[in-house]
Amino acid sequence: MADIDTPKPIKPRTFSDQLMEAAARVGELPNEEVARLMMKAAIRLRVVQETGIKLEHIPVAAYHLLRRISRGPVAASDEMGHDEEQAVGFLLSRDLIVKSDDGSQLSITAAGEELGEIADERI
Repeated sequence: MADIDTPKPIKPRTFSDQLMEAAARVGELPNEEVARLMMKAAIRLRVVQETGIKLEHIPVAAYHLLRRISRGPVAASDEMGHDEEQAVGFLLSRDLIVKSDDGSQLSITAAGEELGEIADERI
């Protein structure tokens, strides 16, 4: 017999779900919320237009590093382990992160923020 008291995990809503819901209720939403959603949609569209739709597997180490960088710039040190060096190379080669001019910091790009809805996690 199923335990009816066990709560089901709440799945976070994706940005596309939020956007569709907002489109259906655009007259009810505050202008700030409509503007925020439109800006996010415009950024995603720009990323797709500039880079095209690229579907590929992202290594776990690279995804975790990208999430860490999304919270703020991360030092690009010579003391990174082999896995982190490979993750940095993967993310740089796909324009998901950039190095600062002096090479000391790693920062996320707009394309990186849109990957896996990382930007949504910070809101």
